[in-house]
Amino acid sequence: MATLKVTIKEELILNGKDMGNENFLSISGVNSAEHRIIDVEATEQSILLFGSAVAAGTYADSTLKHLRLTNLDDTNFIQIRVVNSADGQQYYAKIEPGETFILGNSQMYADATGTSSTGTIANIDAIHAKADTAACELEIFIATT
Repeated sequence: MATLKVTIKEELILNGKDMGNENFLSISGVNSAEHRIIDVEATEQSILLFGSAVAAGTYADSTLKHLRLTNLDDTNFIQIRVVNSADGQQYYAKIEPGETFILGNSQMYADATGTSSTGTIANIDAIHAKADTAACELEIFIATT
């Protein structure tokens, strides 16, 4: 097993004052990693699947340690949809050109009404992606136990 080291850094000088920050995270227990770049079309496609066991194209629930999705396009955004099929929950996120979306585990909760102050966290079953108007490259980095 290995330790993944993640650094998030902002650099900003605002009115002559350094407002930047840097955070470090060490994630132990990583024994598998995958890095790939895929083409995301203007029609939705599955990019990651999760299930009770490892299978072709599927990661086992609760093994996700770090997921990074980076939109490599310089013009178009990518919309992702994170789904828990069993509970019918889903949420969307927009990744602008050059931006990154990060998850540290494979669990989620979504509330369509916005009225619940507590909810049951459940496993993510799938992540789908769709480009805005033209195909975009999406970089995927995933580390699991």
